[in-house]
Amino acid sequence: MRLTLELAERGLMGGELPIGAIVVMKSDVIAEAYCSDKQRSMLAHPELLVLSTVDRKHPTLHERRQMTLYTNLEPCLMCLGAAMSFCAGQIVYGADSPADGAATKLSQVSFGDATYPEYKMPTIVSGVLKDESRVLFQAFIEKSTDGLLVNFARGVLRADSDNRNTIDSFSRRSKP
Repeated sequence: MRLTLELAERGLMGGELPIGAIVVMKSDVIAEAYCSDKQRSMLAHPELLVLSTVDRKHPTLHERRQMTLYTNLEPCLMCLGAAMSFCAGQIVYGADSPADGAATKLSQVSFGDATYPEYKMPTIVSGVLKDESRVLFQAFIEKSTDGLLVNFARGVLRADSDNRNTIDSFSRRSKP
């Protein structure tokens, strides 16, 4: 998870939102990305970039289930959907994203059935190095001018994860 923060800091130094993502399999980092193109593409999310990189290597379903996507910010609906379609086994993230965080949005939805049991919610682990991630968002706000992304970053800082709804439809655990 510390690597995601280092990657996020690289993006921050380039004036981008401080979000980093990696995919790990058997303790090996097999893909990494950070925000470096938000000014030109709102779809250039680091989570999508790392999943696309790994997907081009054509891993088996078994290998995909062993992979963990790490990101310092709760994945949005688009990125969580991509992780589900990729059949990732686990997602670990730091700070909550109240504006578009998928964990809250999908808390009442069930996935997977007898027709396609592989399509299921990855195990979700939240709050890992949350405070360190929030510090990066504060730095982004301080060095940026007002706008859509600054407002988004302010929302991340306003998040009070202790008061968010409990997520019952999938595993949501906090780790130090």
